[in-house]
Amino acid sequence: MNKILIIEADFKLAERLCMALTDNETHAFSCGTLEAAVALLESEQYQQIIIDTELPDGDGYDLIYELGLGVYESDDVPIILVVSNETKPDVSELNKRGIADYITKPFSVSVLKAKVWTQFKRGKRNSSFRAISRFEAIGAGSRKSVIGEHIVEIDDYLFDFDSREYSVAGKKVRLNNVEQCLLRNLVENKGIVLKKKALVDKLRSESRMLYIDETTLAEVVHMLSNKLDARNYIKTVYGIGYLWALAEDKNKSS
Repeated sequence: MNKILIIEADFKLAERLCMALTDNETHAFSCGTLEAAVALLESEQYQQIIIDTELPDGDGYDLIYELGLGVYESDDVPIILVVSNETKPDVSELNKRGIADYITKPFSVSVLKAKVWTQFKRGKRNSSFRAISRFEAIGAGSRKSVIGEHIVEIDDYLFDFDSREYSVAGKKVRLNNVEQCLLRNLVENKGIVLKKKALVDKLRSESRMLYIDETTLAEVVHMLSNKLDARNYIKTVYGIGYLWALAEDKNKSS
């Protein structure tokens, strides 16, 4: 069952959209505030999101930014933006934000419905395609990789990449999608320095977070290290990249 989340402050419009978009294969849910949207996104996974930029408790773009970071399970879904008739969005800027399409108020429900089904069709065409990229790594041939291990135990750390559950000394840690991708790539190549550019390309491919550069990568590395208290494991090789240190190297300064 496909699930669509409609974030729209106009209750009557949201109700009309729910009725129009719900059928035997799709169920539409609606809410009118960012606070309610966050609660729904934390409890359910959606296959498409329709969001108005003007909400009573904030700007819809803030939520779109969090979706792009992979904070919620619905981290790789088409987003259709609803804007006022005075607004003319820059399409290239929308693409950078991960927004698939937009519609201007007032609009025909049938037009929006057509846009929604177009995104579902595109999703089906793309579901079997996944970009495969390889790392340009320093000393890649000199270390044994742990690729293929889905549950990894390292000292006090337990990483279950299949179930997406992570813990430190028995305490669960919540990681967003891009942090999970980063962690897996570091752990699967522990002891290997992963160059910044290659790591950026890898995270763009795996997390579908298109707007990521080396500055953003450094921020994600910092957040992941803090969440896991892993400063002795996640090392920065200045000017080159990052690695998950081997046991004998973890206490050496980066």
